[in-house]
Amino acid sequence: MSELTSCNYCNLVRIKRRAEEEGKKVVLKKSKFMGGTDVFVIPRYFTLPDYKEPNEELPNGCEVYQKYHASWMMSIPKQCCC
Repeated sequence: MSELTSCNYCNLVRIKRRAEEEGKKVVLKKSKFMGGTDVFVIPRYFTLPDYKEPNEELPNGCEVYQKYHASWMMSIPKQCCC
């Protein structure tokens, strides 16, 4: 990893901190399409409905995916590894 690149753990901490400042929450879902984890930032009292991940028919995903998807991470370590 480059010394100028932060790890996924640190990226997730940053996403959570920003979501908290905006009164939102972070939801992690296993990605069926590419493996790894999809990161969604949603309003605090909102429940993420079933969503359709990107695929050949929906290359950008459904509206829920497009609106709330913040990041995709192949793996998220348990601690910083920068």
